[in-house]
Amino acid sequence: MTMTNRLRRFFGGRGYVILTALLVFLGHSTFWVEDRLLFGGYQEFLFGGLLILTIDIACFVCDDLRFLLMPAISSAFIIPKVHAMGFPYYSDFYLDHAIITLTYVLALALIGGLVCFAARNRANRISLRSPVFLSMALFCGMLMLNGMGSRYYSTSDTLYPLTMGLAMLGFYLLFTAYVRFDKTVFDHFMFCVLALGGLLLAQLCFTCVDPGPDGIQFTASGGIDKISLNFGWGNSNAMGGMLAFLMPSGFYFAHSHKWGWLGYFLGGAMFLGIVISQSRGALLAAAVTLLLSVLMLVCGGKNRRVNRILTAAVALAGVGVIVLFSEKLLRLVRTMLEYGTGDTGRFEIWKVAIEKFREYPVFGAGFYTDFHYELWEKNVYPYFYHNTPLQVLASGGLVAFAAYLYHRIVTVVLVLRNRDIYRIFMGLCLMGLLIFCLFEVIFFATYPVIIYSVMLLFMEKKTVPGKSEAVV
Repeated sequence: MTMTNRLRRFFGGRGYVILTALLVFLGHSTFWVEDRLLFGGYQEFLFGGLLILTIDIACFVCDDLRFLLMPAISSAFIIPKVHAMGFPYYSDFYLDHAIITLTYVLALALIGGLVCFAARNRANRISLRSPVFLSMALFCGMLMLNGMGSRYYSTSDTLYPLTMGLAMLGFYLLFTAYVRFDKTVFDHFMFCVLALGGLLLAQLCFTCVDPGPDGIQFTASGGIDKISLNFGWGNSNAMGGMLAFLMPSGFYFAHSHKWGWLGYFLGGAMFLGIVISQSRGALLAAAVTLLLSVLMLVCGGKNRRVNRILTAAVALAGVGVIVLFSEKLLRLVRTMLEYGTGDTGRFEIWKVAIEKFREYPVFGAGFYTDFHYELWEKNVYPYFYHNTPLQVLASGGLVAFAAYLYHRIVTVVLVLRNRDIYRIFMGLCLMGLLIFCLFEVIFFATYPVIIYSVMLLFMEKKTVPGKSEAVV
């Protein structure tokens, strides 16, 4: 086997997926040595640069773009807390001219490699008649009209949906054109989703055990302080929501793969991570998808006997934990319930969303409408309506909501059509995301949108064995 073939095999395998996750983890993690940051605080550029180097090498040896799947869905999580432009640091690190220049250099290196790849390889035939693509394009297009005719409208209202649309549609088309959808690529992508869940779990664990200033903090009652669970790319709710989104991938492998017990373990570990995040919306979403996933495991699959034993063992262990740590668990549950019943913030902000929709029902009030939120005593953008359907209604009106509803119908049909285990578990991933979106607007964040659109692509390309491959 030649060196080129060896590299090609490596970049198309699970070893490269794990390497990518490791580089992102190291780029995100902050290591303190005598009150100083290791790597001079440039860890995301050091390890991000190494990741881009591996991508450029792959661009020159590979004829398939599957090596970009893991970097595409994981790179956004490399941002460390210490450099976050938002709470708790409000860092201006990324506004430094040297950092901006370095960012441009790395971006050009990445784009240059992809251009060379495109020049070396012939693209697949692309048809824009795909219901998934058309519904996403329609939704993004209708969002571009947000705020038209409202007193809040400005040209800046088009920037956010444009960015979201480019991310959603761009990666969908990129992978449609340059990924060979053979029998191996579907499990490969699901492994990428599982590896991303493991990466986020590693970040959560690192934060919990880190004794430095970036470590977890505790309340006076001994509980975890949610505010300290900030990861740079998001807060505790974002962590919980992402884990709820990714968790069913572990149970997919537990269903019918030889090393399924490891997938079972990682799926269960993601659920525990959601509990630690204390995100009530994520916990609700995960509870639903966990129950459905376990039912799938114990009722069918090659490993159903092993899964039944594991499920029984986990249930017994759960009962033991409840008995041994009942006081701490009751304290955690009481804290979450008290916070939930006393948390009028979402109710107030939902009222504002409804008011904005009633004021401008056709095209909405726009994305960048400020309002005074008394609980926080500061101005909050509509991005924080904490409910995706209400966000669409308030910001884009009935026009955007109709497009969003059509897209939702298309995704349901996609899951139910030509049902197989792959689509079912991916459908559970989407279910976790959508339930969580009833309490947050993570659907409007760029990094989940990329994962979401690529997941829809792979669901669209996957067919039941024995049937012809769907043409996109």
